[in-house]
Amino acid sequence: MIIGLFLIAGLFVTDNAEFFKTVDANVKDGMTWSYVGPQRPDTTTPYIPLVNQTTGEETIIFKMAKDID
Repeated sequence: MIIGLFLIAGLFVTDNAEFFKTVDANVKDGMTWSYVGPQRPDTTTPYIPLVNQTTGEETIIFKMAKDID
């Protein structure tokens, strides 16, 4: 059971390496996660969407953005 969990987590990270690399660079650039509500993803940056199994429509709920003070 535990081995399966580690295997699934490892595959997830490996399959989404570009996403995690971009997130790391954004955090170093001062960006944080912000709630944006359900919307279509911005295709210019990597994302991990929620996918409607009936329609195939992709949706994101959080997005990285710089805090404006």
